[in-house]
Amino acid sequence: MKLNNLLSILIAFIVLFSIRFALPEIDGLSNEAKSTLAIAAFSIIIWLTAALEDVISGFMVLLLLCLLHATTIQGALIGYSNSALWLIVIGFIMATSMDKSGLSKRIALILLNYSDGKVIRICWSVAAVMLILTFLVPSITARVLLMLPIVMGIASAFNCKPGKSNAIKAILLIVSISGTMMSMAVITAHAANPITAGLIEKNLDITISWTLWFKVAGLPSLALSIISIMLITMIWRPESLNSQNAKTYIEHEIQALGKLTRKELYTLIVFVLTLVLWATDSLHNTPILVVGLASSIALLWPTIGAITWKQAQSHIPWSVFILYGAGLSMGMALVNTGAAKWIAAMAFSPLADLTIEWQLVAIIWFITVLQLIFTGGGPKTTALMPIVITFAMHNYTNSLIFSMIIGINMLHQYILPVNNMPNMIILGSGYIKPREMIITGIIMSIVSAIFMSIMVFTYWQWLL
Repeated sequence: MKLNNLLSILIAFIVLFSIRFALPEIDGLSNEAKSTLAIAAFSIIIWLTAALEDVISGFMVLLLLCLLHATTIQGALIGYSNSALWLIVIGFIMATSMDKSGLSKRIALILLNYSDGKVIRICWSVAAVMLILTFLVPSITARVLLMLPIVMGIASAFNCKPGKSNAIKAILLIVSISGTMMSMAVITAHAANPITAGLIEKNLDITISWTLWFKVAGLPSLALSIISIMLITMIWRPESLNSQNAKTYIEHEIQALGKLTRKELYTLIVFVLTLVLWATDSLHNTPILVVGLASSIALLWPTIGAITWKQAQSHIPWSVFILYGAGLSMGMALVNTGAAKWIAAMAFSPLADLTIEWQLVAIIWFITVLQLIFTGGGPKTTALMPIVITFAMHNYTNSLIFSMIIGINMLHQYILPVNNMPNMIILGSGYIKPREMIITGIIMSIVSAIFMSIMVFTYWQWLL
C-alpha cells in the first residue's frame, strides 16, 4: 500500500474517533448521531483520497455502523433493499445486452452515416447517438466505452494525430461532457440518479416515476447539452478534414455488421417495450424496478435471450453495488439519528433568510464547486443528498421538487480527469490533454451553474 494511502486511512480513523469520543455533548446530537457523523466523515475522507478500494470502503461503512451502534444490523443492511441500487444492476444487464448483441454499435453507425462525412455533422451525429443511447443504455460509462472505438475509427479515417486534431477533441468532449449532461434527463441514465430517487423515496415516502423525473429534469438537461455542444465546437473549432475517408470508414463498418441478427431484433423489441412502459408508468402504475426486472429476465432467458448470466455478471460493477448500498445505509442512518438534520442546520443556516429560489441557486453553485473534491457524481450524491433532503423536509412543503433539483445537479463533474469516469476514458485515448480537459471543464461547469440558476427562476418556477 502506498504511503499517501496509509496516511489518508490514519487521518480518517483519527477524525472518526475524534468526532465519536472527543466531541463534547451537543444539544440535539445523540451518541448514535455522533457515531453516524463520525462514520460519514471517515467515509468522505476515504472516498476523496481513494485510499481503499470501493468494496473495502463499503464493508468498512457497514462494520462501523454496527460497531459504533449507529444503527442495528438490519439498519446497516437496509441500503441493499433500496430499489435504486437494483436499478444500477438492471442498467448494466441492459447495457451488456446492447453491447453483446451488437445493436448499440449498429444504431451508432447508422446515425453517424447520416453525417455524410462532414466534421460538424459528425459532431452533431455523435451527440444524437449519445442522446438516443441515454434512453437505451442505462450507464454513462457504458455509452462512452461504446462510442470510443467508433470515434477512434473516425480519427483513423481522417488520419488525425493524437493531441493535434480539434475535431476529435470536440467529438470526445461531446461524448464525455454533453453525454453526462444528457444523463440528468433520464432516471436510469446515470448511477447517481436512482441513488437520489432512492434517498428521496425512503425519506419522503414518495415514489418517483420515470415520467416525473423526466418532467423535472428532461428539458433543462437536454437544453444544457445542446448549449454545451455549441460551445465545445466553438472552443475546439473542427478543422477541415477529408470527409470521404470518414464516410467510407462508416459505410464499411455498417457493411461489416451485415443484416440485423435475431439477437439484435430481440434486444430491440425488449428495449422498446421497456421504454414504453417506463414512459407510461403514470397510466399503469407499474414501478420502474418491476419493469426493469421483467426486461432483465427477458434478456437473460435461456436460449432466446440476448445474453447469458455469465456474460452479464462480468460486466456488473459489484464493487459499486457494495459501496452504494453501504452509502445508502449510511444516508438513512444520518437521517434516522438526527445527524443530517443537525448538519443541515449548521451548513445551511446562512441561507435561512434567502428565498427558496436563491437557496437553490446557492446550493447548485456550491455542489458544482465540490466536484473538485469528489471522484464522481455517485459518491457526491451519496454523501450530500441526505443532508439536502433533510434541509428541504424541514423548510418546504414541496421538499420533493427541491430535493430533485439539487439531485439532478449533482452530476456536474467535468473539470478533472478523476472527477468522472467518462473523463478518464476519453483522456486515455491520447487525443486530448489533461490541461485541455480542465479548461473545457471549467467553462462547462460555469455555464452549467449559470444555466441551472436561470432554470430555477423560469422552468422550475411553476413546479416549486
